[in-house]
Amino acid sequence: MRSRTRKLVPGRRRTFNFALLIVVAMLTALAAGCGGVAGNKAADGTSTGTSSGCDLHYVTKHIDDHKGIANWAYPGKPFDAKKAVGKTIFSIQENSANPFTNTIVAGMKEVADKIGIKLVDYPNQGQRTQWIQGIQEAISQKVDVIVLAGGTIGPIYFKEQAAAADRAGIPIVTVVDRDLTQDAEPNTAARVGQPYAEAARLDADWIIKQTKCSANVLVITTNELIAGDINSKAAQDEFDKYCGDRCKTRFVNVPLSQWATKIGTTTQTEVSSNPDLNYVFPLYDAMSQFVVPAIQLGGGITRVKVATFNGTPGILRMIQTGDTVEMIVGENETHLGYAAMDQAMRLMTGVDPIRDGEYGIPLRVFDHSNVDETGLPPEYGVGYGDQWRDGFLKAWGLPG
Repeated sequence: MRSRTRKLVPGRRRTFNFALLIVVAMLTALAAGCGGVAGNKAADGTSTGTSSGCDLHYVTKHIDDHKGIANWAYPGKPFDAKKAVGKTIFSIQENSANPFTNTIVAGMKEVADKIGIKLVDYPNQGQRTQWIQGIQEAISQKVDVIVLAGGTIGPIYFKEQAAAADRAGIPIVTVVDRDLTQDAEPNTAARVGQPYAEAARLDADWIIKQTKCSANVLVITTNELIAGDINSKAAQDEFDKYCGDRCKTRFVNVPLSQWATKIGTTTQTEVSSNPDLNYVFPLYDAMSQFVVPAIQLGGGITRVKVATFNGTPGILRMIQTGDTVEMIVGENETHLGYAAMDQAMRLMTGVDPIRDGEYGIPLRVFDHSNVDETGLPPEYGVGYGDQWRDGFLKAWGLPG
């Protein structure tokens, strides 16, 4: 069929042009409204949101919902943990000097002593060759379970040795290696997942709330974790969705091995060169020991605040004694240790593990209003109530 061209007379042309302008304007507005999630990224790595939405109601409610002690329920069916008496668990931390994983192991030992389980913690300095030697040692000792604790240690770095452990009938449990939304690593029998993304969203929401959607943030990341950059993406997504087009973020990735040398210089440079900077957001609170002095050296001690994640007592203490570290999304590392032991004891007693690794580890927002509930000075495992510990002991058939 031939198409026919239709000529427009002058009067109709004006009507057509006016209608066309209206359509273009509508499409432009629609495109702007749909572009808020992605954001715009400048040449210097700085991102600004393209959404004009500022949702202080949402972020305030999200924060408020995490200010108190959360209810907790044991995620599986009770079992007789005493059947694991006399068995051996071999623990390998990502680094024996890491206070975060040290506390997880301390929680594990607390449980092991209650049950009558031997817990061996293999010392290392975070080198993969040492992790491999640890797996080999565990196999030679014919232990009952291997537990790997930390965000950088996992079977993906020693597949051959993990397969050898499996052939020897020794299951592997990973702790906080991946986010709850991610699949478990291959060659693992069970895991304790970590709410990395949810914690990052809470930190972002705090910053949005405190700045009233005028955030100018340096986010310091470490993307070498097995979970990858899932928390970095979650934080950026939260800023894009709820902060609006007045918010600006800059993400800088610092490998774990460079924390002591690069975090401070990166922070100081940003503080001194960016007079609009109002927050530094280190994804993990252990970074704060390098961030806080750098803020002071950069001349930003009165205007730049810190929000972060984990709940290490030394960093919680910074909230109590100063104003720079303003908020921490805390998690109970001792609770993580109990969860690790729960998975290990299930495997050792022939009970199915908690398949998704979801132990409902509560995240609690600590600021000046409630940080003293963690102790004076703060202590590990304090500030989260006793419901979680009582729940585990009851499920294992132990007295509270």
